Amino acid sequence: MIKAGWARLNGCPPLAIYVMAATLARMATGGSAVAIILLSREYGASGKVAGLLAACLTAPHLFGPVFGRWLDRAVDPRLLLLVAAFCYSVFFQLTIKGFDWQAQWLIAFSLLLCGTCSSFLMGGMSTQLTSLVGPQIEIRRKAQGWDTITYGIGTTLGPMLIALLSVRYSTNSAVSLLMLFPILAGMLVLLLPVPAKKSHRLTCEIPGIWQIASMFRTSGPLKKTISMTSGAAFSVAALPVLAVYLGESWQSSKESGAYLVTCYGIGSLCGALVIMVKPLRGEALTLLNKVGLLLLSTLIAVTLSQSYVAGLFTYWLCGAVNSLFFAVTLAARSDYAPANGAAQIYMWVAAAKISAASLGALAAGFWVDESVKLPLVFVSMVFAFIILLCFWRPKQK
Repeated sequence: MIKAGWARLNGCPPLAIYVMAATLARMATGGSAVAIILLSREYGASGKVAGLLAACLTAPHLFGPVFGRWLDRAVDPRLLLLVAAFCYSVFFQLTIKGFDWQAQWLIAFSLLLCGTCSSFLMGGMSTQLTSLVGPQIEIRRKAQGWDTITYGIGTTLGPMLIALLSVRYSTNSAVSLLMLFPILAGMLVLLLPVPAKKSHRLTCEIPGIWQIASMFRTSGPLKKTISMTSGAAFSVAALPVLAVYLGESWQSSKESGAYLVTCYGIGSLCGALVIMVKPLRGEALTLLNKVGLLLLSTLIAVTLSQSYVAGLFTYWLCGAVNSLFFAVTLAARSDYAPANGAAQIYMWVAAAKISAASLGALAAGFWVDESVKLPLVFVSMVFAFIILLCFWRPKQK
């Protein structure tokens, strides 16, 4: 029966296999932060320790440019993704054991390795999408819509699955089960078409890290892509941090913050579905400008919301528009990247996005004690400034 099912999967279109693999992998990465917070609380760790452990999952993303070069130079990137998926599952199980043994050094070490592997399961996996669908813009945009929805499903169902299983079973069992999903994802990756072999000349022509950095410095489109992606990530990262505080300010319970975040996740799925039905058309930079302005307007709408119902709607709207914006950034990364350095470009932008999101969450936490709405005003102003910096041109006399 297993062999028959595997043979049936082997006959599926490559994009369908990719979507299944990416969804399984991103359910694990999407639920990882919640898993660490729950395990930390269950074992009596302080909030600061829980925050530091969660940071261990994101810190390795800063080395995305190095990981991207590995993917560019790999003879068969599928094998690298398989190893990353397998190691992610193994070291997260070791993390759970570290909590049992109260060995914080083991927990931190394992989470740093999990964070390294998650770079491949998130951005690294997305770098292989273009080779699966070919050069046609419309087909590529539709595939990027599918990629967007795998992130939406992962960040929504991952934490939800942990929450549901934790009620019926122990937290350890719930986390342990979810963190086995990447192994299945890695096995599915092997069913993807074998990539075309790179000639020795092309391998030698793959740019180094400093050459990629120079491209970002000299290429206007790439500079705008990384700036807009970082600005949006910085701003949107404030929303989950502020959810509980906003719910309380609208005279709702603390649990209402979870529903705000859930509405944001549902909005992300809705936005991804829109892209699948109607792929984005137009030049990527133009779309970055237009959708970026739309995202800014939704952040302002959240800031101006005066009731919990309005907050639910604006969180949903922000999630939907941010999903569109994410798809546009995917298009920009692939459209403006050189063929022999596409993975590195993608991972550079991903590293900048993760860093900016961390700073946004930090800024929100820092300012929220002064005023609940102040962090939203601040991040909106930062994003507005970045949009002006990237796209405003003074009229020529």
